[in-house]
Amino acid sequence: MATVSIEGDEIVARNAAGDVIESGSSASAVIQAAVNAVPAGGVVEIRQGTYTISDSVLAEKSVTLRGVGNPTLKSGAATIVSATGSQFDEVGLAADPEAGGRTISVASTSGLEAGDLIIIYDDTPWNPWDDGWYPKVKTGEMHLVEGVSGSTITVKDPLINSYSSSKNACVQFIRPVSLTIDGIEIIGGDNKGGYTGISLRYTADSVIKNCHISNAGNRGIMVMDCYETLITQNVIEGSERDGYGYGVDVHQTSAYTRIIDNHIERCRHAITHVSYIAYPGVQRDTYIEDNFLSATVSHTVDAHPCAESMYIYNNEITHAYANKYLINNGARYCEVEGNYLHDGFGARKRQDSKQDAYIISGNTFENVEDCADSTGRGSFESFEFTNNTCTDCPGTMVIVKNADSFRVSGNTYQGAKGADAISAAGSPDGTVEDNSFA
Repeated sequence: MATVSIEGDEIVARNAAGDVIESGSSASAVIQAAVNAVPAGGVVEIRQGTYTISDSVLAEKSVTLRGVGNPTLKSGAATIVSATGSQFDEVGLAADPEAGGRTISVASTSGLEAGDLIIIYDDTPWNPWDDGWYPKVKTGEMHLVEGVSGSTITVKDPLINSYSSSKNACVQFIRPVSLTIDGIEIIGGDNKGGYTGISLRYTADSVIKNCHISNAGNRGIMVMDCYETLITQNVIEGSERDGYGYGVDVHQTSAYTRIIDNHIERCRHAITHVSYIAYPGVQRDTYIEDNFLSATVSHTVDAHPCAESMYIYNNEITHAYANKYLINNGARYCEVEGNYLHDGFGARKRQDSKQDAYIISGNTFENVEDCADSTGRGSFESFEFTNNTCTDCPGTMVIVKNADSFRVSGNTYQGAKGADAISAAGSPDGTVEDNSFA
């Protein structure tokens, strides 16, 4: 273990024996020296005080940064704390894997071992229906390696998609690190400036908890190409940069990102999903649970049409000015259950894409216009709006368009539209039953 503290006019890092590792006036240099000094899996305790970070503190091995007495890292740097593993090889396929399988045969597995990550992808456009730039995003997904035998990789989860050598399929090998940050206040330079509080890339089993992150104009937390990230019991506020402004940014192939029991407000988007076309693959299995979420400029939860799956359970979701959508969903599969949504527009389908299923069930909508809206762009295989309570709603309850099948049942609606609360078009197979209107 190492400790960092303010001693008089100096910032001092010490090892477990109390010996000085580094000292001086630069908090960035001293904290970085402490991170470098501990072994992989080690702990750096940062003691009470305010530390100005002029250069990003970078973890390239697994480490815990633990606050003692609620220390503050205050930024003059674009990114305050970052962690990154490494991509160490990229190989072609020896055989084409099918969706649902857990084994992948590759040209070489040299250096790969259990606990590593892989990204498998090919040139198949993930969203060819989109009229914007998302058709250029390549189909791809991240997996945890369970075992390696000869030229065969076994991964923990079944593949979502099939991949083909004829479409230039590749497998990237990643050696992840793990970062835990606990009990630290992180302050960026400006709520509309180019600041990021915490950035994770190529990590596994990272945890961000009990932190207060503010004034990071770009992003409070960025999670890019990461596996099993837990973000819990944090307060994130003041990320409002034009075109960015994310409380939590779930990026690229990140899988099993769990955003649980946080308070996120005064952000352009509280939570978003984004992909860069320069990198392959899309997100999957994002869990958003038991949070308070409020946005200021744009939609509160905003998944661009470059996400496989998203689960939104038991949150309070609102908008500061009640003029944007509370959930703007571009994920191929999405469940919205048990939430309290109020003061804004409801849950809609985002942009041109074909979605497998959109399930909205057991929620309470209050002062929400158009509680569910498919927007008429793209299509659904299945759409469900069931057992929701809609109170004081100035618009319709449900607008369904272009769904292969849909079900609207067991809902209670009290609002302005009355008998016109349900609209369905271009949807040949639907069920509407047991709804109550007032």
